[in-house]
Amino acid sequence: MKVRDTLEDSLKAASAEIHKAAEQKPAFIALPEYFSVPGCMENFTSAEKICKETHKETVKFLSKVSKEIPDIYLLGGTVVEKDQGKFFNTSTLWKNGALIGKYRKKNPIAGEIKAGIARGAEPIVVETEYCKVGLVVCADMFDPVLIKQTASLGAEVVFLPVAAMGTHPIVKGHPLTEKVASDNGVFVIKVGNVCSSTKGGRSAVIAPWGIIEEVSDTAEDSIITVDLDMHRLREYRKNLNKPWPSHPRSGSSQ
Repeated sequence: MKVRDTLEDSLKAASAEIHKAAEQKPAFIALPEYFSVPGCMENFTSAEKICKETHKETVKFLSKVSKEIPDIYLLGGTVVEKDQGKFFNTSTLWKNGALIGKYRKKNPIAGEIKAGIARGAEPIVVETEYCKVGLVVCADMFDPVLIKQTASLGAEVVFLPVAAMGTHPIVKGHPLTEKVASDNGVFVIKVGNVCSSTKGGRSAVIAPWGIIEEVSDTAEDSIITVDLDMHRLREYRKNLNKPWPSHPRSGSSQ
Protein backbone atom coordinates (compact mmCIF):
# COMPACT_ATOMS: atom_id res chain seq x y z
CA MET A 1 0.00 0.00 0.00
CA LYS A 2 1.10 3.54 -0.72
CA VAL A 3 0.54 5.35 2.57
CA ARG A 4 -0.84 8.85 1.92
CA ASP A 5 -0.01 12.18 3.52
CA THR A 6 -3.30 12.40 5.44
CA LEU A 7 -5.28 9.97 7.55
CA GLU A 8 -8.40 10.48 5.43
CA ASP A 9 -6.62 9.71 2.16
CA SER A 10 -4.95 6.59 3.57
CA LEU A 11 -8.26 5.22 4.86
CA LYS A 12 -9.93 5.97 1.54
CA ALA A 13 -7.16 4.17 -0.36
CA ALA A 14 -7.23 1.20 2.03
CA SER A 15 -10.99 0.91 1.64
CA ALA A 16 -10.76 0.85 -2.15
CA GLU A 17 -8.11 -1.88 -2.15
CA ILE A 18 -9.90 -3.96 0.50
CA HIS A 19 -13.09 -3.99 -1.56
CA LYS A 20 -11.13 -4.80 -4.71
CA ALA A 21 -9.45 -7.71 -2.95
CA ALA A 22 -12.78 -8.89 -1.50
CA GLU A 23 -14.10 -9.45 -5.02
CA GLN A 24 -11.79 -12.48 -5.18
CA LYS A 25 -13.61 -14.04 -2.18
CA PRO A 26 -10.46 -14.63 -0.08
CA ALA A 27 -10.35 -16.04 3.44
CA PHE A 28 -8.06 -13.21 4.62
CA ILE A 29 -7.15 -9.66 3.59
CA ALA A 30 -4.18 -7.92 5.23
CA LEU A 31 -2.94 -4.32 5.58
CA PRO A 32 0.57 -3.00 6.43
CA GLU A 33 2.01 -1.74 9.69
CA TYR A 34 1.01 1.86 10.52
CA PHE A 35 -1.09 1.97 7.32
CA SER A 36 -3.08 4.98 8.55
CA VAL A 37 -0.15 7.00 9.92
CA PRO A 38 0.46 9.86 7.45
CA GLY A 39 3.71 9.77 5.48
CA CYS A 40 6.35 7.05 5.46
CA MET A 41 7.42 6.95 9.09
CA GLU A 42 9.83 9.86 8.67
CA ASN A 43 7.73 12.03 11.01
CA PHE A 44 7.15 9.31 13.60
CA THR A 45 8.30 11.26 16.65
CA SER A 46 5.40 11.12 19.13
CA ALA A 47 3.31 8.03 19.83
CA GLU A 48 0.95 10.14 21.91
CA LYS A 49 0.33 12.55 19.02
CA ILE A 50 -0.15 9.76 16.48
CA CYS A 51 -2.51 7.91 18.80
CA LYS A 52 -4.58 11.04 19.36
CA GLU A 53 -4.77 11.80 15.64
CA THR A 54 -5.30 8.32 14.20
CA HIS A 55 -6.46 5.70 16.73
CA LYS A 56 -10.17 6.42 16.99
CA GLU A 57 -10.77 6.90 13.26
CA THR A 58 -8.63 3.90 12.29
CA VAL A 59 -10.41 1.50 14.64
CA LYS A 60 -13.78 2.87 13.52
CA PHE A 61 -12.75 2.38 9.90
CA LEU A 62 -11.55 -1.20 10.45
CA SER A 63 -14.79 -2.21 12.14
CA LYS A 64 -16.88 -0.56 9.41
CA VAL A 65 -14.98 -1.96 6.43
CA SER A 66 -14.91 -5.40 8.03
CA LYS A 67 -18.72 -5.37 8.10
CA GLU A 68 -18.70 -4.50 4.41
CA ILE A 69 -16.78 -7.68 3.48
CA PRO A 70 -18.84 -10.41 5.18
CA ASP A 71 -17.11 -13.53 6.47
CA ILE A 72 -13.63 -12.38 5.39
CA TYR A 73 -10.97 -11.99 8.06
CA LEU A 74 -9.28 -8.57 7.98
CA LEU A 75 -5.80 -8.12 9.40
CA GLY A 76 -5.91 -4.42 10.23
CA GLY A 77 -2.21 -3.64 9.86
CA THR A 78 -1.29 -1.87 13.10
CA VAL A 79 -2.56 1.11 15.04
CA VAL A 80 -1.11 3.08 17.96
CA GLU A 81 -3.14 2.16 21.03
CA LYS A 82 -3.10 3.67 24.52
CA ASP A 83 -3.61 1.49 27.59
CA GLN A 84 -2.93 2.44 31.21
CA GLY A 85 -0.79 5.38 30.21
CA LYS A 86 1.36 3.42 27.75
CA PHE A 87 1.31 3.40 23.96
CA PHE A 88 1.55 0.20 21.95
CA ASN A 89 1.91 -0.70 18.29
CA THR A 90 -1.06 -3.04 18.04
CA SER A 91 -2.06 -5.45 15.29
CA THR A 92 -5.74 -6.34 15.07
CA LEU A 93 -7.80 -9.11 13.46
CA TRP A 94 -11.44 -8.48 12.50
CA LYS A 95 -14.40 -10.41 11.11
CA ASN A 96 -17.87 -9.10 10.33
CA GLY A 97 -17.13 -5.86 12.14
CA ALA A 98 -15.98 -7.52 15.37
CA LEU A 99 -12.49 -7.46 16.86
CA ILE A 100 -11.54 -11.10 17.39
CA GLY A 101 -7.88 -10.78 18.30
CA LYS A 102 -5.10 -8.28 18.87
CA TYR A 103 -1.37 -8.36 19.51
CA ARG A 104 0.99 -5.67 20.80
CA LYS A 105 4.39 -5.56 19.11
CA LYS A 106 6.90 -7.00 21.55
CA ASN A 107 10.00 -5.60 19.87
CA PRO A 108 9.56 -1.94 18.88
CA ILE A 109 12.60 -0.51 17.12
CA ALA A 110 14.71 2.33 18.53
CA GLY A 111 12.75 5.02 16.66
CA GLU A 112 9.46 3.74 18.07
CA ILE A 113 10.81 3.54 21.61
CA LYS A 114 12.11 7.09 21.31
CA ALA A 115 8.64 8.18 20.17
CA GLY A 116 7.05 6.50 23.19
CA ILE A 117 6.00 3.04 22.01
CA ALA A 118 6.14 0.45 24.82
CA ARG A 119 6.96 -3.25 24.52
CA GLY A 120 4.12 -5.73 24.27
CA ALA A 121 4.30 -9.03 26.09
CA GLU A 122 2.37 -12.11 25.06
CA PRO A 123 2.31 -13.98 21.74
CA ILE A 124 -1.12 -14.67 20.29
CA VAL A 125 -2.60 -17.30 18.00
CA VAL A 126 -6.20 -17.16 16.77
CA GLU A 127 -7.97 -20.32 15.63
CA THR A 128 -10.08 -19.92 12.48
CA GLU A 129 -12.02 -22.40 10.35
CA TYR A 130 -9.14 -22.37 7.87
CA CYS A 131 -6.03 -22.54 10.02
CA LYS A 132 -4.41 -21.21 13.17
CA VAL A 133 -3.18 -17.64 12.71
CA GLY A 134 -0.28 -16.01 14.53
CA LEU A 135 0.15 -12.24 14.77
CA VAL A 136 3.58 -10.59 14.92
CA VAL A 137 4.82 -7.18 13.75
CA CYS A 138 7.90 -6.19 11.74
CA ALA A 139 11.01 -6.38 13.98
CA ASP A 140 9.45 -9.24 15.97
CA MET A 141 10.95 -11.42 13.23
CA PHE A 142 14.34 -10.83 14.87
CA ASP A 143 13.10 -12.44 18.12
CA PRO A 144 13.54 -16.22 17.70
CA VAL A 145 12.03 -16.94 21.13
CA LEU A 146 8.83 -15.08 20.29
CA ILE A 147 8.59 -16.73 16.88
CA LYS A 148 9.12 -20.16 18.42
CA GLN A 149 6.46 -19.42 21.06
CA THR A 150 4.00 -18.37 18.35
CA ALA A 151 4.69 -21.51 16.33
CA SER A 152 4.47 -23.66 19.48
CA LEU A 153 0.97 -22.27 20.09
CA GLY A 154 0.02 -23.88 16.79
CA ALA A 155 0.35 -20.98 14.33
CA GLU A 156 0.31 -22.19 10.73
CA VAL A 157 -0.06 -18.80 9.06
CA VAL A 158 1.86 -15.85 10.55
CA PHE A 159 0.78 -12.34 9.56
CA LEU A 160 3.66 -9.86 9.50
CA PRO A 161 2.70 -6.22 8.84
CA VAL A 162 5.87 -4.17 8.29
CA ALA A 163 6.97 -0.54 7.80
CA ALA A 164 10.69 0.27 7.52
CA MET A 165 11.84 3.66 8.74
CA GLY A 166 14.36 5.82 6.83
CA THR A 167 17.32 4.53 8.82
CA HIS A 168 16.61 0.89 7.90
CA PRO A 169 19.38 -0.62 5.73
CA ILE A 170 18.59 -1.80 2.21
CA VAL A 171 17.79 -5.53 2.16
CA LYS A 172 17.48 -7.70 -0.93
CA GLY A 173 14.91 -10.48 -0.88
CA HIS A 174 13.45 -11.99 2.28
CA PRO A 175 16.31 -13.92 3.94
CA LEU A 176 15.00 -13.65 7.50
CA THR A 177 11.36 -14.48 6.78
CA GLU A 178 12.37 -17.37 4.53
CA LYS A 179 14.40 -18.85 7.39
CA VAL A 180 11.56 -18.30 9.88
CA ALA A 181 9.10 -20.01 7.52
CA SER A 182 11.33 -23.04 6.89
CA ASP A 183 12.57 -23.44 10.49
CA ASN A 184 9.08 -23.22 12.00
CA GLY A 185 6.89 -24.71 9.29
CA VAL A 186 4.68 -21.66 8.77
CA PHE A 187 3.44 -19.45 5.97
CA VAL A 188 4.56 -15.85 6.53
CA ILE A 189 2.26 -13.16 5.10
CA LYS A 190 4.47 -10.09 4.89
CA VAL A 191 2.52 -6.88 4.26
CA GLY A 192 4.38 -3.60 3.75
CA ASN A 193 4.01 -0.10 2.38
CA VAL A 194 5.75 0.95 -0.83
CA CYS A 195 8.22 3.19 1.02
CA SER A 196 9.57 0.07 2.73
CA SER A 197 10.01 -2.12 -0.35
CA THR A 198 13.73 -1.63 -0.95
CA LYS A 199 14.46 -1.75 2.79
CA GLY A 200 13.30 -5.31 3.34
CA GLY A 201 9.62 -4.41 3.65
CA ARG A 202 8.40 -5.66 0.27
CA SER A 203 5.07 -7.45 0.55
CA ALA A 204 5.37 -11.18 -0.05
CA VAL A 205 3.89 -14.55 0.81
CA ILE A 206 6.54 -16.99 1.94
CA ALA A 207 6.23 -20.73 2.47
CA PRO A 208 8.70 -23.07 4.16
CA TRP A 209 9.78 -24.15 0.66
CA GLY A 210 10.29 -20.62 -0.70
CA ILE A 211 8.69 -17.39 -1.87
CA ILE A 212 5.24 -17.97 -3.37
CA GLU A 213 4.56 -14.42 -4.52
CA GLU A 214 5.87 -10.89 -3.97
CA VAL A 215 5.13 -7.40 -5.22
CA SER A 216 7.39 -5.32 -7.43
CA ASP A 217 9.10 -2.11 -6.28
CA THR A 218 6.61 0.03 -8.20
CA ALA A 219 5.43 2.82 -5.90
CA GLU A 220 1.70 2.19 -6.18
CA ASP A 221 -1.04 0.27 -4.44
CA SER A 222 -1.06 -3.40 -5.41
CA ILE A 223 -2.72 -6.63 -4.39
CA ILE A 224 -1.19 -10.08 -4.43
CA THR A 225 -3.44 -13.10 -4.03
CA VAL A 226 -2.28 -16.63 -3.28
CA ASP A 227 -3.75 -19.99 -2.41
CA LEU A 228 -2.10 -21.52 0.64
CA ASP A 229 -1.60 -25.28 0.39
CA MET A 230 -2.44 -26.21 3.97
CA HIS A 231 -2.16 -29.94 3.25
CA ARG A 232 1.41 -29.52 2.02
CA LEU A 233 2.22 -27.33 5.01
CA ARG A 234 0.88 -29.88 7.49
CA GLU A 235 2.85 -32.67 5.82
CA TYR A 236 5.95 -30.47 6.03
CA ARG A 237 5.33 -29.87 9.74
CA LYS A 238 5.02 -33.61 10.44
CA ASN A 239 8.60 -34.06 9.30
CA LEU A 240 9.94 -30.84 10.79
CA ASN A 241 11.02 -32.18 14.16
CA LYS A 242 11.64 -35.78 13.27
CA PRO A 243 15.07 -36.97 14.36
CA TRP A 244 17.53 -37.94 11.68
CA PRO A 245 17.54 -41.72 11.16
CA SER A 246 20.33 -43.44 12.97
CA HIS A 247 22.75 -45.56 11.01
CA PRO A 248 24.24 -48.80 12.28
CA ARG A 249 27.82 -48.55 13.33
CA SER A 250 30.40 -50.16 11.23
CA GLY A 251 33.65 -51.41 12.59
CA SER A 252 36.54 -53.64 11.84
CA SER A 253 38.39 -56.23 13.81
CA GLN A 254 41.94 -57.36 13.52
